[in-house]
Amino acid sequence: MILTNKQKTILNSFSSYRSPIDEVSYYKGIDITYLPLFKKEFKGLFTYRPRGGRYHIQNNCRMKDAKTFAIYKRQEINRDRRYWVV
Repeated sequence: MILTNKQKTILNSFSSYRSPIDEVSYYKGIDITYLPLFKKEFKGLFTYRPRGGRYHIQNNCRMKDAKTFAIYKRQEINRDRRYWVV
């Protein structure tokens, strides 16, 4: 993943929110007000999960209820695969 200087600056400013090395997430506990910034600047690079709001079915928090969010690696679809029909 190649990041622009602006993206690197944004990530460095959130370094206090970095997740421990043994966790799957990259960052966690970021205030939900910063979500539009991340979605705009890092379009398509990460997956965002809501945290800290009211929990519903199977302990899932809705984005509209969330107080914070976590950032995860986006699962990439392997576009180089080719399926051949014989």
